[in-house]
Amino acid sequence: MKIWQVAAGDGGRDYSNVFLQFGVMLIGSGDEGDYRKHKDKYETIREYRQFADKDDDEFAKEGDLVVLKRPCEGSKWAAKAVGKITSGYSWRRVFSDVENYSLQHCRQVEWKLPTRERPVRGLSRGGGVFAHVNDERAREAVKRLWKEGKRQPAEPIPHEPEELTLEELANSLTAKGLLEERAKDIEDEIRNLQKLGNWYYDYEDDEDLDVGEHEARTFLVVPLIKALGWDEKQVRIEWDYRDVVLFDRPFSGRSKPLVIIETKRLGDGLSGAPEQAVEYAESHLTCDRLVVTDGIRYKLFTKPTRFGGWSFSDYLNVLTPTRDHPYDSDVAGAVSFLLKMLPKGAM
Repeated sequence: MKIWQVAAGDGGRDYSNVFLQFGVMLIGSGDEGDYRKHKDKYETIREYRQFADKDDDEFAKEGDLVVLKRPCEGSKWAAKAVGKITSGYSWRRVFSDVENYSLQHCRQVEWKLPTRERPVRGLSRGGGVFAHVNDERAREAVKRLWKEGKRQPAEPIPHEPEELTLEELANSLTAKGLLEERAKDIEDEIRNLQKLGNWYYDYEDDEDLDVGEHEARTFLVVPLIKALGWDEKQVRIEWDYRDVVLFDRPFSGRSKPLVIIETKRLGDGLSGAPEQAVEYAESHLTCDRLVVTDGIRYKLFTKPTRFGGWSFSDYLNVLTPTRDHPYDSDVAGAVSFLLKMLPKGAM
């Protein structure tokens, strides 16, 4: 029996909740399609062969153990969970947008959780996201964690989300009561943003084209805000150490903040609601929406009641709008996100 290690993100993004929720391990990028149908596009990378090619001598077999690792203090890795591989390879479009990364290569796993997340000596720092565990200390630790761990129940892998054309998106907005003219403005602007976003991604490996927070904010975020109907006088950039703040009226000493938007570099992982933004929002009771975005993907956090916590409620991917979140049934999709981001009186 072989023992494997799989990384679920890095310090800036964490996929482990997806692995555990659906009983899977995922690697990417899978944008080239199913490994079995497009082997020539993947075969030069060893980890794809080990993960997906049953004809390869190094292929990970059903029954092999795998440790789900996450970075911890210093340069160490911690065992988030230990699992047993329970299926062959499959390509799952539903995982094409996991924390801003495409992870369509899928194997199903029965996961067990350790009593506590702990460092495991001997897990490799390099070698890709999927690799053998060769260190004998690490192998023994993984076997022990598997034996002692508590089984993690898994939900069925969800169906692919319904993607929306821009016309369908606009029609859905008007069906919810938005004026056709405003819906058309949003449709046209998202079309423009798709062109720009795709251009950025076409040149993402070009060191001279560095799309940082300022570019994402200026050329991607602000145009969408304006298309939604926010007046420039209601928008403050880098105000009170916040990236973007939207107010209830033209800015003055009497205006009140409604929305905080934290911007990231294009392609960065989108974590939960940033602690500083939450603290700021908590000190302004009128603020009921927090957004984290890289200019293409948007996470909306809402505060359901005055005394309730912030919850991830809505998601938009400008390049591929979907009716619901790609895989999280508790999170709504593009239509709901855009409606909740409208200024007061837009409906």
